[in-house]
Amino acid sequence: MKTPVSDASVAEYANRIRERIPLGQLFPARMSDCDFTEPQRQVIRQARSDRKASQKNAKPPPHGATQTKKPAKAPSPPAAVPPPIQKPKTLSKLSKMLYLQSNRCFFCGEPLKEEDASIEHLNPKSRGGTSSEDNEVVCHASLNETFGAMDLKRKFAFVLQSNGSFKCPMP
Repeated sequence: MKTPVSDASVAEYANRIRERIPLGQLFPARMSDCDFTEPQRQVIRQARSDRKASQKNAKPPPHGATQTKKPAKAPSPPAAVPPPIQKPKTLSKLSKMLYLQSNRCFFCGEPLKEEDASIEHLNPKSRGGTSSEDNEVVCHASLNETFGAMDLKRKFAFVLQSNGSFKCPMP
């Protein structure tokens, strides 16, 4: 059973949305577990719409928008608008894989810079291999070029013949 919500809580929630104030815990339960009336839903939608419009125009919401009065409290200084949160730059697939391999070549174990790295398909795509996590490793680009469309058995035989002293070919 969902928990009913008071109009005062909804009004405060809408005001916090518009004013970009941290929302905090206003409702008796999670929003998904609250029973909002249709007018309450409309107030929340309008507040979100006002905030979106103010972000787009970098202006405060219009005075004609539905606003509620805060309960009588001691006046507080106006809340500073926090700067918009910037999403971190997304890493390329190569960068992620290199990070997960501790910036080392899969075959020789030597430190590897991104500009010298390449994604090697253990089972080559030309032989039906996929671009999936379990078929891709990062290695020196020069080794990837050397391996070409070599099958997995021949690649590992090539590496194992070196008896632990395998070194990637350098350009």
